[in-house]
Amino acid sequence: MYNTNYECRYHKDDVFLETDEVNEQEKDLIRDVLYREDLMNIFDMEEDDTFDLFTNVITDVYQKIKNYKPLHHCLKKLASELFTEDMATGFCILYSYHYMYTSHVCISEYLDKGFISEENIKLLENLVFK
Repeated sequence: MYNTNYECRYHKDDVFLETDEVNEQEKDLIRDVLYREDLMNIFDMEEDDTFDLFTNVITDVYQKIKNYKPLHHCLKKLASELFTEDMATGFCILYSYHYMYTSHVCISEYLDKGFISEENIKLLENLVFK
């Protein structure tokens, strides 16, 4: 299942305290671990779950949102980065490190409410088209 109530942490500034004695490289490593943890929590997975489970959940979520036109231009743009027009590929890219914290908010809102607010679409567009 997809956890629409989960809030990503990996991108937040408050992950580190001012008193933490970590350099930028260490921060990047920590954020990477947090990203993977966030991804697992969003897709409600355990470490020993198979890749097939992830594939099934992401495919299910994509099937629910693929006809939502306000998201199409973002999916097409992301897909084009891999030299394809396949929007499913673009959807998968939404869960990469640079986009997931915003795309998860959008996808969760759509799954819970049936739409994505203009504000959240704009946040995603700002990331995708920058």
